[in-house]
Amino acid sequence: MRILKLSLILVCLTIPLSSVSAQPTPDNWVVTPNFPGLQNEEQIFLCRDDTSRVLINHRDFRLGYRQIGLGHGVEVVPGFWLWTDTLMSTDFQVFNRQSDPVMTVNSSGDYILCQLDYQNDSDTDSSHVAFIVSQDCGDTWLGPYTVSDTIGPYFEDKQFITCDRSGSIYDGNIYVSWTRFLNGLSTTEIELARSTTNGATWDDIVTVGPRFNVTCLGGEIYAGQFSQPLAGADGAVYVFWQGWDVDSTGGNCDIFPGIQMNKSTDGGLTWQGPRTLNRVDGYNFVDGSVDVYSQPTTAADLSGGPHAGNLYLQYRDTSSNGFFDSDIMFRRSLDTGHTWSPPIRVNDDPPDADVDQFHNWIVCNEEGVLVSIWYDQRDDPSHQTFTVYAGYSYDGGATWTTNHRISLDPIDPTLLAHVSGESPGELNSPASVQSPMAGKIAEYIGVDCVYDKIAATWTGTAAGPSGGTSQDVFAANWHLQVMTPRLIEPINGIPQSTDSIFLRWATSWKESDDQYHVQVASNTDFLLPILDVTVDSNTYLINTGLDQRMWYWRVSAQSIATAEGTGYSAIDSFYVELAECDCPHQGDFNADGFLDALDLNDLIDILFFAGANITDPLCTTTRADLNCDNTPDALDLNYLIEHLFFAGPVPCDPCNP
Repeated sequence: MRILKLSLILVCLTIPLSSVSAQPTPDNWVVTPNFPGLQNEEQIFLCRDDTSRVLINHRDFRLGYRQIGLGHGVEVVPGFWLWTDTLMSTDFQVFNRQSDPVMTVNSSGDYILCQLDYQNDSDTDSSHVAFIVSQDCGDTWLGPYTVSDTIGPYFEDKQFITCDRSGSIYDGNIYVSWTRFLNGLSTTEIELARSTTNGATWDDIVTVGPRFNVTCLGGEIYAGQFSQPLAGADGAVYVFWQGWDVDSTGGNCDIFPGIQMNKSTDGGLTWQGPRTLNRVDGYNFVDGSVDVYSQPTTAADLSGGPHAGNLYLQYRDTSSNGFFDSDIMFRRSLDTGHTWSPPIRVNDDPPDADVDQFHNWIVCNEEGVLVSIWYDQRDDPSHQTFTVYAGYSYDGGATWTTNHRISLDPIDPTLLAHVSGESPGELNSPASVQSPMAGKIAEYIGVDCVYDKIAATWTGTAAGPSGGTSQDVFAANWHLQVMTPRLIEPINGIPQSTDSIFLRWATSWKESDDQYHVQVASNTDFLLPILDVTVDSNTYLINTGLDQRMWYWRVSAQSIATAEGTGYSAIDSFYVELAECDCPHQGDFNADGFLDALDLNDLIDILFFAGANITDPLCTTTRADLNCDNTPDALDLNYLIEHLFFAGPVPCDPCNP
C-alpha cells in the first residue's frame, strides 16, 4: 500500500488488483483517515462547471455525536486528487446534531445539501428537515433553511431530495420526501415538501404516503420508509418508497413489503395516489450480520437523446433461485410511470452463487448513460467481507454491462460499530463503540457522472495513517470506457432450433459509437469459427441452419471513434436441437441407427440424472417421449424395456402418429 499525506488529508491506495473486466479498478482515496469514530452515509457530486472538483457530504461522529462532514476533492493533475475534510460550520446548523446528509444539483449547477437537524432530549423529539445551498461548488454556503418553522410531536427520518432540471415550467423546483414517525414512533407517513425558491422557502407539507389502515388487522401499520423523490423529463414528480402490498381478498390478510409509487403532474401540488409496483423482501440480513433493505433508488433520462423521458428504478431484492441471494434488481418505465418492465439483474455473478449485493445507488448522465454502484460479496468465498462494484447501461436500461470492481480493499463488517448514547454529556467525549446500528455500514452510498467522468463514495474499513480501522469515507474517480460485453441470450446451455438463433449482449459503449466482433465456433479455441462478423448493434440473428451439435460464442467491443476496444467476453454455449421430425427415431439417443440397451442407459440418465452423461444431448426431449404422451417420464422407460426385452411395441413416431 502506498500512503501519501499532504495538506490536511490525503491518502492514496494503489494496490494493483487483477481486473474483473476490461476496465481496471480505479485508485481509491480515503477522505477521512485521521478522525476517530465513524464516518458514513455519503453522497457525492462533481462540480458542473469544473469536473476537476468534487464535493462529498457524509455523516460524521468524530466528536462522539452526529455531525455533517464535507469532503472537498481537487484533481491537481489527471488522476491525482487532493482531499480536505471539515465539519459543517455551526453557522449552518439549527441545533447541535445533524444526520442523514444528501445532496443534489439544480440546472445552474448549485449544490443543494439537506440534512436532519435535531435536538437530542429523547428519541421521539422532532427534527428539522434543513437545507444549505452553495453557488460556488461548496466554497461558501447560504442558509440554513428549514422546511417547517416549528417542530412537532413526531420524528422526521430518512429524507431524500431531487431538483427539477427538465426545462419545464417546474424547472428549479426542489422536492424533499421523508418518513414521519407518529404516535410515539408507532406509525409512519411519507411526507413531501417543495421549494420554488431554491430552498429558501417551502410550501406546505403534503402526505404522499398515508398510513396503512389494514381493516383485516384491525388498525394502522407503518406507511413505509426510504422514500425517494424523482423529477422527470416532462416536469412530473414521483415519490418511490419501500412500503407494503396488502392482500385481503378471499378472506386473506397477508401483508408483503412492496415498492410504492405516487405521482404528481402539477409540480407537486396534487397527487394521484400510491400504488404498488412490485413486492420485495424488504428488511433482511446478509452474511456478516449486515442489515439491508429494498430501498428504491431512481433516475430519469433528461438527455434529450433516444431514451429521453425514461424512468429508472433500482432496488435490492432476494432472488427466487432457492438461496438467500440478494441481487440488485432494475426496472424501467417508457411511459412516465404507467407501466414498468419486468425486473432484471444488474449484478452479473452466477445466479445460483448465493452471493449478496446491497446498498445500491444509480444516476443517469447528460448523455443518457446509467451508472450504478453497490456493495458486493462475490470476492470473498466466505461471503463476509464485501467490495464496491459498478455496472453501466448504454441502451436505456435494456441491458447492463459486465460489472466493474471499484474498491480496492475489502470492507470488513466485523470492524464496523456505532456510536452510542449521544447524550449532552458526550458532546466532547470520544466515540464509544457498542452494538451495531444503521446496518453496521449505514444506509446509503453515492455516485455521480458528468458526461464521461464518474465519482463514487462509500464507507470502508481499510487502515489509514492514524492506524485505526474504523469506518472512513472512501472515494474513487474514473472515466467511462468501453466495457467487455456481457452475453445476455441465448441463456448458456439452452437448446435452440435450426431455423434461427438470436444472439444478444449488453451494449458496452455508446449506441452511436460502438461496434462488436461476434464469433461462433464448434469448439472453445475458435480456430475455425463458423461465424466471424462485425456488427454495429448488440444483436445478431443467425438465420441459416447450424448443424446438430453444441456451439460456442463470444463477443468483443470497440469504439468506432477512438478504436478503443476490449478482449472477448466470457464464452457461452448453446446447442442446436433438430425439429421434432428431423430427429433420429424415437429412443435412438446415440444416433447410431440401432435401438438397444445403450439407449436404455441414456434414457435412465435423462430421466433421473438430468442427462449429465449424455454424449449427444441433442433432441433428447423429443426422443425420450417414447409413448408420445408429450411427457418424458418413467412410463417411457417401461415402454423401452417392454420393447427391448419383452417384444413390446416399437416406440411411437410423432411425425406419423
